[in-house]
Amino acid sequence: MSGISVTKRENEDVESLIKRFKKKVNNSGILKELKNSSFFMKPSQKIKRKRKEAAIKREKEDSKIKRSYKNEKHSSNK
Repeated sequence: MSGISVTKRENEDVESLIKRFKKKVNNSGILKELKNSSFFMKPSQKIKRKRKEAAIKREKEDSKIKRSYKNEKHSSNK
């Protein structure tokens, strides 16, 4: 596991520094991994959870593709 660090920028206040740190922690998935490993989960439950997460990820990607296709379609008509 790698350590997450944030260096203070010039004229940066503490609130924005904390905000950047929280964003890095959330994007790294450390907290999600900790929550998943904090209790025992049967292998069948793990598979179900992974399938559910994969389905959600696919839906998000599909909606992004659809939005980008609609934007290209509308911009070409102008």
